[in-house]
Amino acid sequence: MKPISIIGVAVWLALATAAGYGYSVWAINTGRVVPISGATLAISVIVVAVILISLAIPIWRYKRNLKKATLALEQNPTAKANKPMPVDPFYAVRVLLLAKAGAVTASILGGWHIGVLIKQYTAPVVVESSTGTNIAAGIASLVLLAVSFIVEWICRLPSDPNGPGVKKDSVVAA
Repeated sequence: MKPISIIGVAVWLALATAAGYGYSVWAINTGRVVPISGATLAISVIVVAVILISLAIPIWRYKRNLKKATLALEQNPTAKANKPMPVDPFYAVRVLLLAKAGAVTASILGGWHIGVLIKQYTAPVVVESSTGTNIAAGIASLVLLAVSFIVEWICRLPSDPNGPGVKKDSVVAA
């Protein structure tokens, strides 16, 4: 599976920023209010980030324990090393897909809030009470984006020593 595309995330962020700014301009020009996110949005996005990172903990533990067992066997080949219980691959794929979805969602939410904040701070009058929740939601979106990249890194498979990048001469025949 391909890793999370930074260019894709940046495109969604730019489109959402333009949409948030454009909607704010339209709302002000037609006599409506600038959209203000509730505090529950920031809390919900942080909760999603915490759930996502907690779902990746078993995968991280397996990779850590597998690395320890491999190092123990390299240091003492005759020792009996316990291989850790593998993680269900379907579980790992689901967590990876949640991380990808979280990255796209975070970039859209973050971009929207950046666009709205740009309009709020370029207005002649800045109402400080209305910008706080939008700033909190934007920061929460950035946290979810960072967590999504971390979880994607955790779910990454180790490189195959006999992969396509290895020269034929360096492979030892069994």
